[in-house]
Amino acid sequence: MCILMISAKCTKTTIEPTPPKTPLEQLPAATQTGANTFGCIVDGEVYIPKGNFSYKAIEGPSYYQNEGLFIINTLNIKDFDDWIYVCIYIKNAVYYTGIYSNIGYTTSSFDDRVVEVFHEDSNAFVVYSVDSTVNHYVEITKLDLDNKIVSGLFEFTAITEDKTDTIKITNGRFDLNNLFVQ
Repeated sequence: MCILMISAKCTKTTIEPTPPKTPLEQLPAATQTGANTFGCIVDGEVYIPKGNFSYKAIEGPSYYQNEGLFIINTLNIKDFDDWIYVCIYIKNAVYYTGIYSNIGYTTSSFDDRVVEVFHEDSNAFVVYSVDSTVNHYVEITKLDLDNKIVSGLFEFTAITEDKTDTIKITNGRFDLNNLFVQ
């Protein structure tokens, strides 16, 4: 009869927890390949579009060549109680890559909305427009009409019409394909 004995030495390994990612690390990379990404930091919280079976996360982008008008509409539905829309609207003169500051506001009216927040408990939208008194921009880093790709960076502060509340949008980036060109 043969008895086989196996001896094993056991060592305990401590696994260090991975530190949580910062909001900036959670954003999609600022690429120019048509990766169909969009993200920004809204008042310190990560915003990445998220739709559902009824609503698209990203509508557009649309580019109206004759007017130089550029529009992106995004939506994040956390659940049916909280929605946030972040819209990029450059009113005119977008013909090349570059930095644009004529985004989503007018001096005579408050119609150009760049951020809308919906809370079910109040059953209402709170509408914000670009605060033109604070630094704001959209930088188009790629505008490829043949391949229908648009990429860029953005940052702005949005304010309610009665000027009682603001939302700060920072570190914005988008790299979208399927650019609708008209």
